[in-house]
Amino acid sequence: MEKKIDVLYAEDDQYTAEMIKMFLEEQEFNVRIAGDGAQAWNVFRYCPPDLLLLDLEMPGKDGLELVRLVRETNKRIPIIFYSAHMDVAKELEAIKLGADDCIHKNGDKDLLLLKLRNIYHRITRDEKDPHIYFLSEATKYNAIAGLLTINGKKIFLKSMDARLLQLLCVKMHEIAGDEYLIRGLWGNVQEQNKENALRKTIKHLRDLLGADTSLLIKNDYGEGYVLTSCKFPERN
Repeated sequence: MEKKIDVLYAEDDQYTAEMIKMFLEEQEFNVRIAGDGAQAWNVFRYCPPDLLLLDLEMPGKDGLELVRLVRETNKRIPIIFYSAHMDVAKELEAIKLGADDCIHKNGDKDLLLLKLRNIYHRITRDEKDPHIYFLSEATKYNAIAGLLTINGKKIFLKSMDARLLQLLCVKMHEIAGDEYLIRGLWGNVQEQNKENALRKTIKHLRDLLGADTSLLIKNDYGEGYVLTSCKFPERN
């Protein structure tokens, strides 16, 4: 990296906070720790970081409240949730409030590192509009504009395709469960009534992404779908 990315990490578990701080600083990030949401909010107001890494459940102010406060004053700063307490409803609420990524703590730390580096590219390569997901060397997606760019070709997505791609981008390289996708697209409906519609929407999005052969939307039968790249290493 040409510059260290300044991360403000809000985490009330001291052991986890120090472990992640050590891991990320070995990878050339600078990490400041806030022990709860209230402290994180105070630090953010007076000394804003390059990005926010948040736990969900914290004393003082929880992660969702913190995102709400931050987005009232700053629409651009990237926000990643890193929590063991994410369920579908909370995850979708986090995205609605303006979170860019949600990662489960039980996952591989390399996935956290990958997503933070993706954020780095958003900051350095598209500073005027950082809400962009770099899906591969050839493809990026502007979730605010619903604009998919593949090999320089711009495609403005219809609302359902745009929403689905954003939901998959937030969970990139992780399983996006059927319930998460269905509720994210259609709200609180009976899941079994929308499974066929979800499959059709996935198929249409696969067709749109087809020009980039490095990108895959894999079906993890019985679990959900994974947006990934053929260059991303498989994990057992």
